Amino acid sequence: MSRHKTARVARVLSGALRVWGVSASVERDPERPAGFVLRTQSGIRMQVAPAASRGWLVWREGRSLGVHNGLPGLLRSLRQELAPEAAAGRLIIGSQSLL
Repeated sequence: MSRHKTARVARVLSGALRVWGVSASVERDPERPAGFVLRTQSGIRMQVAPAASRGWLVWREGRSLGVHNGLPGLLRSLRQELAPEAAAGRLIIGSQSLL
């Protein structure tokens, strides 16, 4: 995964955590070059890494939570684990014109 794409995914993850009201950091995973580690202030540690060409692997405290084919499934899984009380909704990813 390119540095630009990795930075975009990190911003999406950080933004989703903020929307859900979860105090957490998003860091690069030292064990998986294109992966991320999410650490909450309550001590939860989750890992996210790309799988194959279009999927994402998710772990919580070393326990696999499965493979998700795209970013929407990944975000749904993270919300269910980190903020089950947060309202489910749609997340629109992309840029908007300011006109």
